[in-house]
Amino acid sequence: MDSKIKKYLKILTIELEDLVVDLTFNEKIIEQRLKRHEITEYVFRENVSLIKKEIIGIGKIKKLIKTSSKGIKSIESFREIVENYFKVEIEAAGIPDVVMLLVNRKLDKVEKYINIEDDI
Repeated sequence: MDSKIKKYLKILTIELEDLVVDLTFNEKIIEQRLKRHEITEYVFRENVSLIKKEIIGIGKIKKLIKTSSKGIKSIESFREIVENYFKVEIEAAGIPDVVMLLVNRKLDKVEKYINIEDDI
C-alpha cells in the first residue's frame, strides 16, 4: 500500500471519529430537549436509538478500514469495498441508510483533501 492510501485511511479514520463525536453531541441535545419538555419520552428514545445504530454502523466501517487496509490498491477500490460492505453487512444489521450517506460524505471530503495535496 502506498503512502497516499495510508494517509487517506488515517485521515478517514479521524473524520469518522469526528462524526461519532457529532452524533454523541446530538444525543445530548436531544436529552436537553426532553428535559425542557420539547419532545416526548417516546421521541427521545426513538432518536437516541437511531443515533446509537448510526454510531454502531460507523464503528463497523472503522473496523473495515483496519481489517482491509493492507489489501487496498487504490482509493476507488476502497470505496467499492465500503459500498459492498454496507450493502451486505450493515443493511443486514438494520443500520440506517443515512450512515452510508454520512460515510460517503467523509470519503469524498478526504479524497478531495488528498487530491488537493497532490496539486501543491
